[in-house]
Amino acid sequence: MNANSLQNYLEALHRDCAGIDTGAVASYIPELGKADPDWFGIALITVEGHVYQVGDSRQPFTIQSISKAITYGLALEDRGTEAVLSKVDVEPSGEAFNSISLEPETGRPKNPMINAGAIATVALIEGNTPVAKLSHMLDCYEKYLGHPVVIDEDVYRSEKSTGHRNRAIAYLLRNSNIIEKDTDDVLDVYFKQCSLLVTCEDLAMIGATLANNGFNPLTGVRALQDRYVPAVLSVMSSCGMYDYSGAWIYEVGMPAKSGVGGGIVAVLPGQFGLAVFSPRLDERGNSVRGIAVCKKLSADFGLHMFHIGRATASSVIHARYDAAQFPSKRIYEPEQIRILSEWGQKVIVLEIQGDFAFNSAEIVIHESMRAIENADFLIMDFTRVGEIDERALTLITDFIHSLFELSKQVLITGFCQKHEFAKRIKQRIEVTANSPLLDCEDIDHALQWCEQNLLANRVSK
Repeated sequence: MNANSLQNYLEALHRDCAGIDTGAVASYIPELGKADPDWFGIALITVEGHVYQVGDSRQPFTIQSISKAITYGLALEDRGTEAVLSKVDVEPSGEAFNSISLEPETGRPKNPMINAGAIATVALIEGNTPVAKLSHMLDCYEKYLGHPVVIDEDVYRSEKSTGHRNRAIAYLLRNSNIIEKDTDDVLDVYFKQCSLLVTCEDLAMIGATLANNGFNPLTGVRALQDRYVPAVLSVMSSCGMYDYSGAWIYEVGMPAKSGVGGGIVAVLPGQFGLAVFSPRLDERGNSVRGIAVCKKLSADFGLHMFHIGRATASSVIHARYDAAQFPSKRIYEPEQIRILSEWGQKVIVLEIQGDFAFNSAEIVIHESMRAIENADFLIMDFTRVGEIDERALTLITDFIHSLFELSKQVLITGFCQKHEFAKRIKQRIEVTANSPLLDCEDIDHALQWCEQNLLANRVSK
């Protein structure tokens, strides 16, 4: 069934932003300059494991600096917070990603999201040899993604042959004993880390795993210990978008990390991971379309992390049942009871609860899609719903429209004390004469309407 309002929204957002042609593909690493500037993908994966994607979401590209967030979490697991902080600080640098931002006294990098901090972080990963260190890292990525990850050898060689500034940074770190040994080996692993091949869908899964407290929402495998998830998200919030990080968290409000390969991954804790891939970069090294997509989606649905809480299926759906399980209170003849017990599963009831925001609407839509696939009637009860967000209402009304187009009947109940809600529904949905959308004040009346239609249909046949 293609009745998915969030998917439709992402497709429209993709169309709107595809016309943005400012920015340029990164060329300081020659192999990156070969990317098609028109590649453009969006992917969103919820903590419930619902996947939405559009455009070039499965086009492989190199992860580049987005890898820094994964490596930082791995270093925390391997060495512990105190040991990592002794080598890499967590203060925003306010400077470009390849800046030499080191403490004058200690030589400690400002944070793990700039190159200096990321190289120092690689040195902290367990493994006595470069092969062992890289293997440990790849195992970690497999937990995040749910599948093995490989290196783009051409990009790796290109990075290694042109990475003179990173070599200078690494030897400054060695001079201050931030890197304690094997500087060239650490650099080699760093170049390979940046050259890992991923897709936009992969990045969304990384984001969803972090949003899900370190658990991959599809495989259930833990990729990062829960006590280190806040630390990773914190440095992504303050440092993940380089010298645009302050404006980003102010405007978009989600921890994020960008890479010069054109990827951006954003995390809304407890809700979803969002990824955008488009190789055209601004002067700071961030994807131009990626920033536009994230800004628009955050503004449209009020996704700033400081005013949205987590919603799950268990917290949003109070009850789900059909008319065969729980019929109305109306008294029927024996033959009618037989018919309704046989066909009552064609009537689905969803009792919704809590405040109704973006993630709540997405969960209700997803659950409704599954429930209504083999049914004809959907009763959505809002009696237990508190505040109803305007943007969530847009998703629900678009969804109801799509069900109407599939000849499904939708009935909304529990709106008697929500006059503004009912008014906005009427404004957004043109109700036909034979539609019961807002005709039934409670679930029992809605069940009776559906039962009468079921009986009429069975008798007519």
